[in-house]
Amino acid sequence: MSRHRTAIGTTAVAGMLFLAACGGDGGEAGDESTLTVWSYFTSPGQIAALEEQNALFREAHPDVTLESVTLPGDQVVQRLLSTATTQEGPDVVFDNVVVDFPTLAGSGVLYDMSSYWNEYEDADQFPENATWEYEGGVYNVMSYTNLLGLYYNADALDEIGIEPPTTIEEFDAALQAVLEDGRYTPLALSGAPDVGSAWVTFAQLLGEGVDYCNISTEAVESVFSRVESWAESGIIPQDAATWDQTDSWQPFMTGDYAFAINGNWQLGSLEDASFEVGTTRYPAGSAGSHVFPGGEGIAIGEFASDPDLAWDYIETAFLSAEGSEINYEHSGQIPMRTDVADGLELGAEDLLTPFVEAATETGTWPANEETGEMQLQFGQATSSVISGQASSADAAASAVSGIEEARESGGGGC
Repeated sequence: MSRHRTAIGTTAVAGMLFLAACGGDGGEAGDESTLTVWSYFTSPGQIAALEEQNALFREAHPDVTLESVTLPGDQVVQRLLSTATTQEGPDVVFDNVVVDFPTLAGSGVLYDMSSYWNEYEDADQFPENATWEYEGGVYNVMSYTNLLGLYYNADALDEIGIEPPTTIEEFDAALQAVLEDGRYTPLALSGAPDVGSAWVTFAQLLGEGVDYCNISTEAVESVFSRVESWAESGIIPQDAATWDQTDSWQPFMTGDYAFAINGNWQLGSLEDASFEVGTTRYPAGSAGSHVFPGGEGIAIGEFASDPDLAWDYIETAFLSAEGSEINYEHSGQIPMRTDVADGLELGAEDLLTPFVEAATETGTWPANEETGEMQLQFGQATSSVISGQASSADAAASAVSGIEEARESGGGGC
């Protein structure tokens, strides 16, 4: 486990490079000196990192006008799909690759980067799962990965007299102790009916050796029964049924909560904490501690005015060692580059250490085009349990039925 105020210093970056909000769909037609980048970043660490990475690119290309467009996360897919009709779109786009890749890759709105990747001299520094392929083409690359862990208010735990938990049984006991003490709300987590809550809750199944390919109603009901008891007892507030991961982080940062399940991308905001923060890995089950790997995919838009320049942006700002270090320093994102990851000097007290350790023991995503729908089915069922709209038994049956149907719709494979 790791415990101290913060391990990541956030430095001020000169100049705002966000020149557009949600305006145009791309740069001017035929204007090869303009590069338009779409993202949906909202956390302070991610925004600070993007600004500094954009500065890296501008230093290498002082004659290029860089337009950074920030879209709401739930609009990225539809805006991209609409470019198939308009024939105009971003030069570079960040997408939620785990959820959206099958839809985007099969729609013709992403550019095949195979030739660039095959010629990239540092490609051997990246693991195989850094690239996402569709019908033999490379349409997304990842420069970092994101993982979940357990944050805790060290001041609260000291006051109550409990230790940071390492197993799910210890976690349950710690939550009960906080509840009985009464000075803090035990847990903040995402329970919205979407893929974010699925990410948070499904890790309990991974800890028992269960994934989307061998899921069972019995296993899911066991997890949902725990979540149901958390909601009914007040360990988590009923409002959590609508919280996404950003929503659930804000209550924890008030200092009124003892624990929060969230991702390494929140590390960059801890300088604002008025209490001592610690981190540890997601509480382990009988099969250990496992979480799914996530993170943004980086793609070239199919209608980019200059794909070569777009690739240069990706290579310079994100795939380079310097770009990877910027992400790590500002928001704790785990570098995919092995030379950068292996060079991290982390000790037991570093807040990032549990996330780096988790990256070596992740769960496996299904090799199925409907993986996003599987997550959505689980997230919707999770939310219904927290809100009290469904019992743990009914929600488990609904989740497993929806997941199995989605898996078959996606070809049946895993």
